[in-house]
Amino acid sequence: MIIRENGRYREEVYAMWQRNFHDPVPYADFYFTEVYGKNEVLLNVTDTAGIKGSAASEMPALHAAAMGEELPDEASGDIRGMLHLNPYELLVRGKCVDANYIVGVATDEEFRRQGVMRELLTDTFARLRNRGEMLTYLMPADENYYLPFDFRFGLSQLEQEIECFGQAPAPEKEVFRFAAGLPENLEAACQAENAAKTRRFAVTTKITPDYLRRMEKEVKSDFGRLVTVYRDGVYAGRFVMGAENDCMVISQIVFVENADGTADRRAFLHEALQYCEREYHYGRYQIVLDETWQDELLAPGNYHGVRVLPVRRKKIIMFRILNLETLGAVLCGDKEAVCRIHVKDAYLPEQEGSYLWNIGKEGSVIRKITDDAQQQREASEKSGEPDTAGESQQAPDGGSISIAALTSFIFGKKEDRTEEMYEGLTDAGRVLLDALQPLSPGCIQEIV
Repeated sequence: MIIRENGRYREEVYAMWQRNFHDPVPYADFYFTEVYGKNEVLLNVTDTAGIKGSAASEMPALHAAAMGEELPDEASGDIRGMLHLNPYELLVRGKCVDANYIVGVATDEEFRRQGVMRELLTDTFARLRNRGEMLTYLMPADENYYLPFDFRFGLSQLEQEIECFGQAPAPEKEVFRFAAGLPENLEAACQAENAAKTRRFAVTTKITPDYLRRMEKEVKSDFGRLVTVYRDGVYAGRFVMGAENDCMVISQIVFVENADGTADRRAFLHEALQYCEREYHYGRYQIVLDETWQDELLAPGNYHGVRVLPVRRKKIIMFRILNLETLGAVLCGDKEAVCRIHVKDAYLPEQEGSYLWNIGKEGSVIRKITDDAQQQREASEKSGEPDTAGESQQAPDGGSISIAALTSFIFGKKEDRTEEMYEGLTDAGRVLLDALQPLSPGCIQEIV
């Protein structure tokens, strides 16, 4: 049984969090002080006895109906597993959409391999779809837990280690000024950052003053430092620095180009490393960057007092489509194409079915249809939507595709497409999906 945690199980959830994740106490305390109360926490419990009040009212109707009776008054049963939903606003091709970031998924050892996580994820998909959300996403500890539930990777990061074995030369002229702490003008910094990210990324987190304030608290809880960067007195970006094992890790790097579009991203990185070395003299650094920094990174080798190691690409964010019709509104193609396509989804029955998909350079429309023209007309009359029965019958058959494969098409890179992803598609289906411009690159940097 899935219930929504209403505050009464906070201590039990904290204990489960530490049993499963073993976070340093300051970081766990940050999460439960600053984040937990704003998140929706779903619990898989062994028994519904005693779940009443607000907890009972949050139960999905399908669970209450399955019981066939009113919920009892006295509490009993154990918490078997949990899942935390962290609400964010994403900018998807410039459009602001609500999306929940799944964190804190855990099952206590005695309840593992009993379908606990399956129940949690299935319930979560239905809840979020019913609220109108088009997607959800997570950073997996192990991708194999989530691949069966049709999550697919859509975002990677670059990691490169740099060793200082001598005195690295300072730039001839320092362009940037660095200051520990939040930007001096939070509103202006957020506006500049969101504008820069929207130009560069298809999917990114919307940055707000509250977001940055909470991020600074998160960084401090892990004994790190948030650094704000200025160019000629104007906000130019930020990054986080913190010790991890034998490295100083520089992450969550954001760079805002000049208003005229010019940028010197390599100088930004160079001076950021100089700043970190002056502050800490750590000698060994790891920089963590989004994929758009590939051309700014140095090839492996020795460079005037520093040794640069090879760049590693690491997959970090998996996406799961919840409402294909809604998602279609933010998609586009590099040419026009149309077809009927059948989508298979084992965990969201209401998403499975046939769709009419029109795609072009200006946008995309995906509308669920039925194979029966009369039923389609009746459904259109009932919903008030245009009747697409005739159009859908005339559109070529695109074949069928799993929601997992479709997720890879939408969020992955074109060059990463494999023949296996096309399984079940006709020539018309292949033409349409080859025309699709994926929601890439992306930039999602938050940990929780």
